[in-house]
Amino acid sequence: MKNLNTSRQPRAERAYGLSGAAWLLGFILLLLTADLHAQTLLQLDRQIATMLASPNTAIVDEGQHLQSLVADLHPTLYITKGEFSYYGGDYPIRVECDAASISNLYQPLPAYSGVELIIIKVTSPAELGAQVDLTRLTAFTQLKYIYFLCTFDVCPEFNQSRTCVENRLSPMLSGQGDGVMMILYKVSIPS
Repeated sequence: MKNLNTSRQPRAERAYGLSGAAWLLGFILLLLTADLHAQTLLQLDRQIATMLASPNTAIVDEGQHLQSLVADLHPTLYITKGEFSYYGGDYPIRVECDAASISNLYQPLPAYSGVELIIIKVTSPAELGAQVDLTRLTAFTQLKYIYFLCTFDVCPEFNQSRTCVENRLSPMLSGQGDGVMMILYKVSIPS
């Protein structure tokens, strides 16, 4: 009987070792998935529609909030060619900047602390080479969304296909985000 107990013990240890390894592998995959999600580009209108159609009221509320942040008037800090100007108050919840001013987003300004949305205007193919380093946006303690607004025909040869636009915008992101923010885009060509 003593032999029987000792022969079972290694099996139990092996089973525990396998479950521990499976747990560790699952945890690593979860972390990798979170990092990938942080940099996944989502088409703005499609994402809002998905959120508004959710059976979860918290997601619907967040979709309405995102829609308001994008479309309604809110206190906004504009950064154009490195120049700062405020609209609607000194405590912005949005920052709108051109691609040439992205480096200004890395400054430790107190005005950034309440910002939930950064809108980056991309107005030409040459600006697709600009980089947004997600790890350097440390002053944005309330940041939920980064939104690329493209005002030119990003993928004329593919009729603005989702994968084409995402493939052209993805290289603009570098660094690992915190997994909390959502990266959005929209192609809106003025007529």
